[in-house]
Amino acid sequence: MLKSIRDFNLKFRLFVFVSLFIFLYLSTFAKKTFPQDLYQPPIIEEVSVMVDNNQADSEIRRLISVKKGDSFSLKKITESIKQAYKTGLFSDIQVLKEGEQNISLTYILKRKLITQAIIFRGNLGVPQKKLKENMYALREGEPFSEDGLKHAVGELKEYLYREGYFNPEIKTLTDRNSQTSQVNVFLEVLSAEKFIVHKINFDGSMLLAEEKLRKKMLTREGKIYIPSLVAQDIDRLKEIYASMDYRRAEINVKEKKFDKENGFVSIIIEIIPNEKIEIAVNGAKVPLNLLKPIWEARIFEEWGLSEGEAKIINYIRKKGFIFVNVTSHIERDENRTLIVHDIIPGIKYKILNISFKGLQYFTSSQIKNEVIFRTSIPFLGKINGNKLFELPKEIEFFYKTHGFSSAKVDLNFEIKGNKAKPIYFIEEGNQEKIKILSIEGAHLFSKEELIDQIYSFQDKPFFQPNIQKDIESLENFYLNQGIRGTKVNASVKKMDNSLFRVNFQIKEGSKIKVEDIIITGNKVTRKNVILKELVVKKGELARYDLIKETKRNLEKLGIFSEVRIDEIPLSSNKENLLINVREGERNYAGLGIGLETKNEPRSFYIWNNVIRLRGTGEIIHSNLFGLAAQISLVGQVSLKERRGVVSLEQPYLFGLPLRTFLNAWLEKEERKSYSFDRRGVSLSAVKSLSGEEDMLLLFTLRFARTTLYDLQVSESEIDRQFSPFSASSLSGSFILDRRNDPFNPEKGYFFSSALEWAYPLFKSESDYLKSFTKYQQFLSIFPGITLGSTARMGLGQGMIPIHERFFGGGSNSFRGVEFDELGPKDPLSLKPIGGKALILFNFELIFPLFSSYKNLLGAIFYDKGNVFAKGNQMKWGALEDALGLGIRYRTPLGPFRFELGWNLDAPEGESKVLAFITIGNVF
Repeated sequence: MLKSIRDFNLKFRLFVFVSLFIFLYLSTFAKKTFPQDLYQPPIIEEVSVMVDNNQADSEIRRLISVKKGDSFSLKKITESIKQAYKTGLFSDIQVLKEGEQNISLTYILKRKLITQAIIFRGNLGVPQKKLKENMYALREGEPFSEDGLKHAVGELKEYLYREGYFNPEIKTLTDRNSQTSQVNVFLEVLSAEKFIVHKINFDGSMLLAEEKLRKKMLTREGKIYIPSLVAQDIDRLKEIYASMDYRRAEINVKEKKFDKENGFVSIIIEIIPNEKIEIAVNGAKVPLNLLKPIWEARIFEEWGLSEGEAKIINYIRKKGFIFVNVTSHIERDENRTLIVHDIIPGIKYKILNISFKGLQYFTSSQIKNEVIFRTSIPFLGKINGNKLFELPKEIEFFYKTHGFSSAKVDLNFEIKGNKAKPIYFIEEGNQEKIKILSIEGAHLFSKEELIDQIYSFQDKPFFQPNIQKDIESLENFYLNQGIRGTKVNASVKKMDNSLFRVNFQIKEGSKIKVEDIIITGNKVTRKNVILKELVVKKGELARYDLIKETKRNLEKLGIFSEVRIDEIPLSSNKENLLINVREGERNYAGLGIGLETKNEPRSFYIWNNVIRLRGTGEIIHSNLFGLAAQISLVGQVSLKERRGVVSLEQPYLFGLPLRTFLNAWLEKEERKSYSFDRRGVSLSAVKSLSGEEDMLLLFTLRFARTTLYDLQVSESEIDRQFSPFSASSLSGSFILDRRNDPFNPEKGYFFSSALEWAYPLFKSESDYLKSFTKYQQFLSIFPGITLGSTARMGLGQGMIPIHERFFGGGSNSFRGVEFDELGPKDPLSLKPIGGKALILFNFELIFPLFSSYKNLLGAIFYDKGNVFAKGNQMKWGALEDALGLGIRYRTPLGPFRFELGWNLDAPEGESKVLAFITIGNVF
């Protein structure tokens, strides 16, 4: 045993000695034996980037964060791939590696393909627009893929089937532009079968004669079978049965038999009327169309009865029967269900002005202004009975927004005969306030700066929904300061006496700077054009508001169909901005044909007036030379005028951010008193004052040469000394447009003011000064009812030739006289000669004629104004008056108007009624 222990100790000492010797040898001699370089990590010697088998341009190479000279790291390469994917530009990314110590990396990128155009071939008689609308898997301007194309073909076949084209054979062809990664898709329908309806039969309990049902259908025997038309017929039959009170009738195509050899199809339509549902209303007249939709689907009967009662009560209360009572029940007889509503309307009351009791915090006028007037009720005497019962909830909500969470409002009436005075009893309760408002965790900004961003304030009312708004406002504030990753939470604790403590906990993110701005997608547009629109710069904080403003600026250029700005993180405090643009179509051509009369229509029978064709042609080429400029040629030919205009529009003037227009034109026009031939050039510059298009400054330098001919007035009346007349002028205009819709406004206002100075430059004879101001106001006084008013004033002095004077009269100014007939006349020919002063007012009340035709409107108007030979002759008593009414139909380009106007100041013996037909609003 002792010997075994000694042997073990000897072996252990020997093992320790040998291990120590090996360690000393390696630490002493290994460095001399092996080169130090073998311990250095591999180095990236070269990085190349291929896009769709071509060398990438400089912008794409900048998307790859791995650079030459970096240490080789799989983690860093993986991160660079993720960053490239985040751009959304590529569908596939691969990286090839060559070498062990000196490494070469090749990034192989495959662009996402974009569908540029979808073109259909084959004459099917179906509009291409309809074909495109019914393909959802493939859209112009959206990503292209082979799978998407297959799905789109399936959708197209399904749509063609619905339109009566069976078993279509569709051939597809794609044409890819390797420079832009855009794909044109060609779809050709090679063949399709069509069938003729041989027989239409009916099955089930029709209740009506088959022949009568067939007459109601558009699908007829002997006609082409179109499934979509059959579907419309089924809907039409359902409406017929619904009119017979079978509101739940089930109608469908039960069977289709195809005879492919002869090209016939026979269909069987099954009709199951189900129960007959009738509605009876006793005690008052109520439109049944108000109640019928409730019972079209299978519903809980108790809900249907209560829903019907609510609709009846609302309807009757609007008529002034504020104490209406409705009871309802259901009666059944075999296959018949009768819904009965018994109404006791009570007395009809005239509703007086409302009053309030229990007010302490608010006054009566405050509640009226803040709650009642804001609900489009212009005066309280006309409030309807139904609205009275809706106001308690609205008043309660108003109180809650001011801290009165327990406010209660009850409605009572003070009755005097047939008059009812609404009285709202208000229990305000205690006002909840924020006693303590604190912010924790903020180090980058002061408490005062952050409080300025929120709705809540210390010692002010507490309203819980405002807290969430405050959180969003604080988070947006940090984003707009270039800080990402900020988290904001809020804790609310109630203290004594309706007081609250609100504490915002902020976990601030990191300041992010823009390392690089990469621009892709521009093939024609010059890079410096895009750079001019950037308000966020390299090396600056990535302020989110500036990034959004940059996007808006690029979109306003009007040359891109899509603008994307993506933030690509590089590290905890740096990111790249990727601006990806998609250029839109550059060429546009349009042709318009219309009708016009030689003079404005003077009778109801428009065919008794001289009618001729008029035409307009337009050719536009945008993004000229890649400078975001646009050149256009517009021509117009009509009975009374001919015009040709060449226009060059560009977003900058000598590098300044001013949108400019260079125009050259030729025109001929016939007027009441003269005709003229004019040619000229102008340079205009537009500057937005608000960042939007609602507030503009416009400056114009113009030179025009006008030749008068076919004069209908004496030369002494036209105020000219030279023929032709040349004018050079400088004008400035201010435009403020706050209308909700420039073509069909219902609310808002418009203001413009222009000053023109014509000075004898360039051997021109002009020497005059003109100003023109216009103001429009639109008020929505009731839902659907608009009050519009327009005021115009023009003043001039100096030698103003007849073609530069103010004229009035006609459908767009004063509707009591014909075009240009307002104001001074030539004493010999009695033709209008215009004037140096104009004042004009237009007032219109526009209202719906039928609730089911929202675009068909009625109008009552009143015009007042006149044209004066000189400004010092302007007098209120000299203004003429016109009254009228009309019908108008609202279109996307403005209302189509038919109006009758009466001149209230027409001389004895002259016609006082004029008819006007035109499109557009009164200017």
